[in-house]
Amino acid sequence: MIKSPLLLALAFLAFPACQSTLTDAMIEDQDKQLAALNAERQKNSSHLERLKSENRTLADQISYEQQRNAELAQRVAAAEAAVDAHDAEVAGLETAFQGTNVEVGRRGGYIVLGLPSELTFGSGKAELSKNGKDTLATVADVLKTDYAGKTFWVEGHTDNEQPKKSGWKSNLELSANRAMSAANYMIFDLGLDPTHVRVAGYGEFAPKAGNDTPEGRADNRRVEILILE
Repeated sequence: MIKSPLLLALAFLAFPACQSTLTDAMIEDQDKQLAALNAERQKNSSHLERLKSENRTLADQISYEQQRNAELAQRVAAAEAAVDAHDAEVAGLETAFQGTNVEVGRRGGYIVLGLPSELTFGSGKAELSKNGKDTLATVADVLKTDYAGKTFWVEGHTDNEQPKKSGWKSNLELSANRAMSAANYMIFDLGLDPTHVRVAGYGEFAPKAGNDTPEGRADNRRVEILILE
């Protein structure tokens, strides 16, 4: 079969046009793929930056918690050391007052020395007994030696039975005079610095025990010396 020269010429002319269209389509497809890859890459990059930011935040939080835990551990250790020191202090005072019936305890952060009324005063009286003077002499020696410069708060306390034949108008008056007698003896006879002594009377209004038994009332009739800062 003999082809027409004209048809062959047209075919040769159409072939480059088809090839150009195919190339353009391939380039366009590649551009789309490249754009999609760039978009995915940008998305991954943003996700990576977000993860890095979250990691930095978590690292800061972990660092803060570690620092806070360290501070709490230091506080706990300091508190435990303080408790141990307080316990040792109480134990040392108990040894110093062994045989005197002076009670040693703590009220908040203060040492409290408790002197029951049978050690210090007769019933309804504010004059120190010989036993009371001897006991206060032991107490004053410890206060002057181990707590020089501290402030001492001397408190008087009673039970709730009102004075009848003693001549006191109230337990408040009796307790204040007992505290004053103890303070005066330690100041004027035993040499305690008066600038560091405070006196208070509480009457029956700060009981140590219940007043419904003889034992409870006996516990409430007392003089207490608080060792302040």
